[in-house]
Amino acid sequence: MIPRRRQLNGVLAGFLGTYTSRYSDFEGYWLFGFIVEAIDLLEIDLLARPSSAAGAVAKAESLARTKFREQLRKHGFEESATVEATLRIQPGAEEVERLAGDLRRLGRDLTFRASVLSDTGTRYNRSQTVFVASHDPRFEQRAVRKPA
Repeated sequence: MIPRRRQLNGVLAGFLGTYTSRYSDFEGYWLFGFIVEAIDLLEIDLLARPSSAAGAVAKAESLARTKFREQLRKHGFEESATVEATLRIQPGAEEVERLAGDLRRLGRDLTFRASVLSDTGTRYNRSQTVFVASHDPRFEQRAVRKPA
């Protein structure tokens, strides 16, 4: 049997990996390109119910909640195994130039910090930093996927 600690760390790793992937889109484009310049700090309660609000930030919140629940189920946890679960998304203060696809673009490092307080009182934390350039349809192609 896999120890619970390893499983909850796996939940957070899987969540951040799937959430920050290129499959997280808004109107067919990578979601985070829409919000990187729109937020200073976005705090999301991952246990709140996903909403049907419109806009990129609302989509980021709703998708985070959905992806977190998917990872809990995938790892065999009920929602009741978590007392608190949050995601903090924060762009770096400085613009940086990095390779995005085949082009060098200006953008920011976007840090995603996920935290879970389990029903046993143990807190689990994981973070991931991803370079994000602001959305610009001149340099990006719309994803051609069937709607979920």
